[in-house]
This record gives sequence, structure tokens and C-alpha cells, in this order.
Amino acid sequence: MNSTRPPFELPKTPADYLEPIEVATQGRGAVEEYFASAIESGPSSIFLIGCGGSLFTFDPLHNLLDRSPIPVFRFNADELLLRRPAQLGVDSLVIISSSNGLTKETARAAAAARELGATVVGVTQDPNSVVAAACQHLFLHRGVEAKQIVLAQIGWAILRAQGVAPEYDDVMSTIDASPRFFLDAIDQFDEALAQIAADLYDEEMIYVLGSGPLYGAAQTFAMCYLQEMQWMNTAAISSGEFLHGPFEVVTPEVPVLLFLGEDATRPMGVRAQDFLASHTERLHVVDAAQLSLPGVSPEMRAVVSTMIVGSGILNRLAEHFQSRSGHSLKDRRYMWKIDY
Repeated sequence: MNSTRPPFELPKTPADYLEPIEVATQGRGAVEEYFASAIESGPSSIFLIGCGGSLFTFDPLHNLLDRSPIPVFRFNADELLLRRPAQLGVDSLVIISSSNGLTKETARAAAAARELGATVVGVTQDPNSVVAAACQHLFLHRGVEAKQIVLAQIGWAILRAQGVAPEYDDVMSTIDASPRFFLDAIDQFDEALAQIAADLYDEEMIYVLGSGPLYGAAQTFAMCYLQEMQWMNTAAISSGEFLHGPFEVVTPEVPVLLFLGEDATRPMGVRAQDFLASHTERLHVVDAAQLSLPGVSPEMRAVVSTMIVGSGILNRLAEHFQSRSGHSLKDRRYMWKIDY
């Protein structure tokens, strides 16, 4: 529990908040060109590799690539090294993610994939990092929101190159127009996020639910923002698995945070929400459907709202937790401090 610390002042949204997101949208041409060539070369498999938050933020991309005729695999970097799947080889396209590029396991996985002859593409912020050095090609970003843009561009470029993205132009127009929605979302949701943090910041245990592309958001918030950065006990649970065992721990005083998306898996989240609304008084819901996205068609809403909830909303909610708990999001007990 963090309640013994003095509270922090809530950070203001930076004046240049939109710039990195806008820069990411402007890089679409390079993404299209690279992956058109990469798919034309005929890869037999696609691998998405990372650790922690970088692995979790692959969920929207992994879900999108469900319609890829080329099989797609998602692996923790160390697990890839230990399991050595037979599908990984000379004809594989490997997409590596590491936010700051310092994750040694991810760098080793990239190097191992290259040794097997795979094409290795890195998504990171630091072009001079150990992860970047292990990759053959890089796509850079500046922050969690921009990273969501880049990963969405990559996914849709891969589908387009395979001829399975008839709505590609509409999607890209929507993504290109999306930067302002990230800022609008913080303004719209800020009061609700403050209330969530006020109710949950000193809890002994929080359950965090999400489904489909937002299951990664649930994992990121539970494991990265709360466990790693706030030293809180939490558990991330798939909304689809919630009613197959985990719901037995729910009593009226159990706090649950549910991320509810607009994608095809929304009914799983709604089903969990219906149960929780009747069995706990501590349910908090971040519903992407409540986002105001003027000019975005119903068919395109999930494209934008998934990116916003999985990045800007998560980060802002974490800032509210920091403000309440007085525990800096930069504090660590072990990470980067000891050998592990």
C-alpha cells in the first residue's frame, strides 16, 4: 500500500504532446514500402518478439494479423531462445519491440533470429541501443502513443501487401487524422481516471480485465504501471477467462478495473461487466465506446479507440495513481539496479 507517502502533483499534459504522434503518422510511406517488399519476398512465418510492456503492446497488432494468410506467432524473447520453434528460420519475418532498446533478452532473441537467417525488424526509440544494433531495419518512435501508430501501420501494411485489407485507405485516413483524438481523450476521461485512482491507489489487490487487443492493455497496466512502477499487487485477467474460475474471488468489496474495447471481443467484456455490476461495489470501467471521436465512422472507431486506450489513457491513469500514492513511476527496487 502506498498511502503513507505524500501525494505528487498531477503532471500537466506537455505542450508538445501531439508532435511525436504526428511524426509517427508521417512515417507511413516508409512502412508501406518496406513491408510491401518484405511480404513480396515470401515469408513463411511472422514472429512478434518482446518482453514485458513491449510484448503486451503487440496485442492489437497480433489480433489484427488474425486475417493474415501467413501464420503469426507471439513470443517472449527469452522463451523464443529457449523453445527455438521450428517455424523460425530463413523465411521468417521477425518484428522485435523494445521501448528503450535496452532489454538484453530481446537483443539476444534478435541476434538468434538473424543467425537462423530471418529478417529482423526493430521497433524502438533509441537507434543506438543494443536491440537496435541486433536488427536489420528499424522503425523509430517517440513514446507510447506514437508506438501504437507505428505498430498499426505495420499491421495494416502487412495485410495490404497480402491483399487482405480492402478497407486500407479508409483505415489510413482515420489513423492520419487521429493525433488530436489522443489529446481530446485525456481531456474527456481525466475526471473519471482521477476517480479510479482515488478509489484504488492504496488497495492491497486489484484485478484488471481486458479482452482481444485490450488484453495487452490490461497486462500493461497491471504488470508494468502498477506492479513495476507502483509496487502494487495486481492480476491481469482475460475477460474471456474471467468467468471460468477467477470470478469466484469476487465479493462486494473486491476492486476490479475493466478495459472495455470496441473490437469483435467486446461481448466478452460486456459479459464480465454484467456479472461484476451485480457482485461487487468496486467495479471501474474504462469503456472505449465512450470516447468522443468526431468524424470517425462506426466501422473505424475500434482502430482509433484501441490505440488511445492502450497508450495515452493507460499512461494518464498511471499518472493519477502516482499523484495519489506519492510513489514515482520512475522508482524501482531491482530493475536496472542489480543483476538479475
